[in-house]
Amino acid sequence: MDIPAYVLCHPEKEKARYERLIPHLLEIGLKPEICAPTWGSDLTVEEIFKAYDPYLVRPVPAFSFKAACLSRGEISLCMNFLAAAKQAVARGGPALILESDVWLRPDFKDRLASIITRLPEDWDYVSLGEGCNTRPTQGSYYAPTRLYKPPHQWVFRCTDSMLLSEKFLKAVTTTMTPFKECLDWELNWQMMLHRGVALWADPPLAEQGTWNGREGTSLP
Repeated sequence: MDIPAYVLCHPEKEKARYERLIPHLLEIGLKPEICAPTWGSDLTVEEIFKAYDPYLVRPVPAFSFKAACLSRGEISLCMNFLAAAKQAVARGGPALILESDVWLRPDFKDRLASIITRLPEDWDYVSLGEGCNTRPTQGSYYAPTRLYKPPHQWVFRCTDSMLLSEKFLKAVTTTMTPFKECLDWELNWQMMLHRGVALWADPPLAEQGTWNGREGTSLP
């Protein structure tokens, strides 16, 4: 299955990342589609509060201390994710959504193909990275990649590399505006809201460059 890869990377504002990432993805064998229509510092107050509501009342407490004071960069990232989700829904089928600091294994496509053949019918999300050094096992990075049930309900450890089902993407586009949390915690809420089925891939297929010191953050 040829799954589209939507990349949350601004070609001008993240020029160095863009120039590193696109050749990297092409070399892996992906066909990246850039999806970054917003950038935090360019957003107007009106645009921000059409998408983000720090006072939004939900039946659970805020998941993170940031919820009431997201930065413009964090707001923009949520908006760009939602734009990618809408593009994926319009196209149909599952999709990869990648952030600008992702680094993929050379055998990414082969491992992804092996995962896809073993997905349960009711799957919604597969975490392809290692989520700030959290892994469901401590096995070798060279072992065959397997799918594991997350050990807790906070299934979006990070959002650098996500495989998402068409069903979940459709659901998210109807309920994510307004959002309240930064992207990983907002998606944890959306997963709980829609009773989604999440899985973690291990050994991981991707690495988050910011967490592992490959590059600095681009979220001021």
